[in-house]
Amino acid sequence: MAKQIAFVLICSLCWLAGHAQKENYSTGSTGLAKLLGGFSAHVATGTGFTFYNHKIAGPGILQKSTGEVFLFDNFYVIGSDTLSTGYKGWVNNAEAVNDIPITDEDYLLGTDTTEVKYKGTGISVPLSVFITYTYDRYRFGGGFTYEQMFTATYYPNTLPNNLKPFKPEVVTASMLRYYGYVGGEVFRSLRHTIAVDAMVGTFKYGKKKFNPDQVKYKLFVNVGVSFERSLSEYFKVFIRPAVEFKSYELAVPGLGYTVNHVAPALYVNVGAILRMPELKKCPVSQCNTQINHRHGDKIYRSKMHPFWKWQNPNYGQNYPQLIKYKGKNKKKKNPY
Repeated sequence: MAKQIAFVLICSLCWLAGHAQKENYSTGSTGLAKLLGGFSAHVATGTGFTFYNHKIAGPGILQKSTGEVFLFDNFYVIGSDTLSTGYKGWVNNAEAVNDIPITDEDYLLGTDTTEVKYKGTGISVPLSVFITYTYDRYRFGGGFTYEQMFTATYYPNTLPNNLKPFKPEVVTASMLRYYGYVGGEVFRSLRHTIAVDAMVGTFKYGKKKFNPDQVKYKLFVNVGVSFERSLSEYFKVFIRPAVEFKSYELAVPGLGYTVNHVAPALYVNVGAILRMPELKKCPVSQCNTQINHRHGDKIYRSKMHPFWKWQNPNYGQNYPQLIKYKGKNKKKKNPY
């Protein structure tokens, strides 16, 4: 299967390279430059809200008055005031605890007859970097995201008068995501673009906080809409609201039970997109031309503007308001 995928990728690249060797006489750029001009680098950050939830059906629950929640085997014999073995940390790293004292303020519950659900909302700060290639109105690519998460307090929606909210053992943790990217532009104008896109890949929490021997991850899917504003031909800023679906399983050793943790999320990302230029910058040191122009048999872009200004501007596009009408000058009746 891997060889077949590699063969398809090689053939695709050869096809693109073959089409790229033709000279583009309308711009003067070579086909290779035009091919590279289809690549864009995206950098984004923002905030996310993750809605953690899970349900427990099978093991027993010991809710301590201090807020700790232990899982235990329903078949274990409970002494007069002691639980022989309970498991804590079943959100990220389950550990066995022996001889847990039980007081009158604690609460015991068997979930073989009553399903217990806990829910909580946490926040996170992602930092994403990904590369895309645009063909016509379609985008393809891949990237990764580093995310710092701040976990939530879990609240029971079953027996709220008996069960109490609890905080998991992990307060903050990191997460890495690697994914493929696919999208399409549904609206495009000179200044604005709207693209619908999706990211599909794998994610993992930091090993220091989440036990890799207990946690099994599933694929995640992130679907969003990117609202983009062009500051030049090669530079955009964007805001991207998105929804994400992901989950993981944690096997509690010694208990023979697996907790399925579901963690859908909402994200609002902001960032920038930098596209590779199709034309080389003008090499003539004394040239002050502000639009695409020819030297000899080649066409170059202007070197007069920073990348966030239009490299091939219309008249007055980069500076629509004269300096004499700005700042203190705008208060003068006669700016001359």
